[in-house]
Amino acid sequence: MIDLAAVLADLLESDAYARGALDVLTLLGLVTRGSGGAKPSGEVAAMALDVLRAHLADGVIAGLDWDDLDAPPPRGADILRALEAARLRAVERPTPSRVVAAAQSVVKTRRGPDDLYLMQYDRHGGRYQPIGGKRDPGETDLSATLRREIFEELSLAAIPGPDQLRLTPLGEGWRELTLSATYGVLTQYTFAFFLAEDIRFPIHPDADTRWLTRAEIAAGRAADGRPISDIYQRGLGLDLLDGLPLSLA
Repeated sequence: MIDLAAVLADLLESDAYARGALDVLTLLGLVTRGSGGAKPSGEVAAMALDVLRAHLADGVIAGLDWDDLDAPPPRGADILRALEAARLRAVERPTPSRVVAAAQSVVKTRRGPDDLYLMQYDRHGGRYQPIGGKRDPGETDLSATLRREIFEELSLAAIPGPDQLRLTPLGEGWRELTLSATYGVLTQYTFAFFLAEDIRFPIHPDADTRWLTRAEIAAGRAADGRPISDIYQRGLGLDLLDGLPLSLA
């Protein structure tokens, strides 16, 4: 078997490819670099490097599907979350790993004395969230993003146009730097909120798409025991929500 120390010694700093490989291994904490060259950062790190070399020798990847959010742990997202958590512990003002623009809806109705708001449970994020999502490449503005998200998340027959849905902006964009609930990546979000009005398509609640009371939203937990995002409180404020007209009478 090839000696690990010899492999690292062959990664010459003068070679651009070698520097890139060493940068990745250093960022992952697997090697340290000094005047004597690169070496494993510890016993387990050396084992990890041996495992990766063995995978390479056998011609197989590490077996991790980074995009599969439903895979058993550790998922790619779990590794990202661990990496980001370590960075946040070490850096006072961390650099965002990604920048996202997103649109969120307020869909409001009333049942008896209670104001109700339409939300959908995101099982990857682990909480109820407003109908909405991030802007896709090529979308002209965030109102177009929200119309697409409403179409997708409510399983409509087509993207609702102005004749089926009026979207009223609720103030300026709200910015937040936080870990993505789904991916664990430090993200700079810009959220645009819209009140959905003049809705002319059916809404069919189910186990995950539900009308939540104002009290449930304020408490941060639904009657079924599942968490609710506090994005309304932080991005708009409950007083503003209380004063909004109904989307559906």
